[in-house]
Amino acid sequence: MSMQDKRRRKRVAFDNGYDTTLIAIDGTWSLNARVHDISDSGAKLRIGGEMPERARKEEFFLMITPDGKVSRRAKIVWIDGCHVGILFVAVSPSPSRKNS
Repeated sequence: MSMQDKRRRKRVAFDNGYDTTLIAIDGTWSLNARVHDISDSGAKLRIGGEMPERARKEEFFLMITPDGKVSRRAKIVWIDGCHVGILFVAVSPSPSRKNS
């Protein structure tokens, strides 16, 4: 069974990919990439350049639109050469404050 068959979520594939940027949550690193396919749960990217070691272990923002108005928090779940699989991370809402 291929990796494509194992996926639970429908993905949108791009013939030529599209440019995107990965940016550290704290802004200390960024990395250019191309999106090859994307779903509501993750994406497959081709990394353009050397990946910082921290990028392999930390969550980051994937800039989905060039202007950065649409982004998703993500983490890397697999690496195969210059291709990486990322999983979008759900951010827990902050606890609501109770009025005294």
